[in-house]
Amino acid sequence: MNKKNYDIIILWAWPAWLFCANKILNKKDILILEKSNFPAQKLLLSAKWRGNITNTKIKPKKDYITDNPNFVDFAFTKYWTKNFLEFLNNEWIETKEENNGRILLKSNKVKQFHEKLLQLTKNKWIEIKYNTNFLDINKLKNWIFEIKTSDCLYYTKNFIVATWSPSFPKLWASWIAIDIAKKFNLSVTGFYPALVGFETNQNFSSLSGSSVIGNLNLIKWDNVIYEESWPILFTHRWISGPTVFNASLFIKEILEESKSKYKIRLFISNKEITKRLLNFLWFRVNKLKEYIISSDILNVRWLNEAKVCWWWIKTKNLTNYFECKEIPWLYFIWECVDVTWKTWWYNLQRCRTSAAVCANKLK
Repeated sequence: MNKKNYDIIILWAWPAWLFCANKILNKKDILILEKSNFPAQKLLLSAKWRGNITNTKIKPKKDYITDNPNFVDFAFTKYWTKNFLEFLNNEWIETKEENNGRILLKSNKVKQFHEKLLQLTKNKWIEIKYNTNFLDINKLKNWIFEIKTSDCLYYTKNFIVATWSPSFPKLWASWIAIDIAKKFNLSVTGFYPALVGFETNQNFSSLSGSSVIGNLNLIKWDNVIYEESWPILFTHRWISGPTVFNASLFIKEILEESKSKYKIRLFISNKEITKRLLNFLWFRVNKLKEYIISSDILNVRWLNEAKVCWWWIKTKNLTNYFECKEIPWLYFIWECVDVTWKTWWYNLQRCRTSAAVCANKLK
């Protein structure tokens, strides 16, 4: 079997780690092991290829769900949204701001940013090996990592895990990060789908395919535990859309506890009401200022529909620079760390922030 040595090896070419690799100094010999035959596929799905990249309204301690808000806050003090926008400006990539602080590429073509990352990687002579079948990792006595693939043994002092979660299988979903964490006896969270739709006791088939902007209350035992006003999508017996996805972050224990205690209540203004909604509500005349739809939550949707999932490496295992406290030179970044939040590009920025912070440690 072939044997090769590198200063830094990154497992999988996700967008954050293409960004990380490009923030490391040129003197480093870097290899990216990529499972697929094409890097950063998830980036190309951003807003139907329009190029969602960040959000200007991020408040780290408030806007990310984790057991350790200070961990998030430290990272954003080192690399903020404005730093990323400066990076894009320096690379002559223009942006625009839409509602709710969303930042998109002015070209409306996410491929522009994707191609720029790949070009920067090529300019720095960073090697990407595609169609890699990762098999195992071991820490040798001389504190060097041995990474075994189906066709080669790689050796490196610094190993960075940047794999995706078990959700979203069409984008090479994987348990690898969790397997590596367990091998090194790191603490992980429980497992739940997240950023996913709800199954309800209401039959929404008459509204299937329709969308509305309404105020959603997530209710647990008659107490409102989450509230938000963003788009809501009706699909047969369940509801979906950004508002519902974000609310799903607050009911991860639904798989273990009584499901009947969770309800949703939608408040839809007169301006948003449609004939289909009126028929569903049994109203013949559009006269009210506000309409209400209430429903019990029976379950969350399936793992293969979840944008992310809860089964991550806990932040208590890591330093503020994403290095394992007990395993020096082993890094996990936010695509596989117990930090997540909204679907509207908060997660994209957290990944790039973690990439930049980790890259700074490796300079």
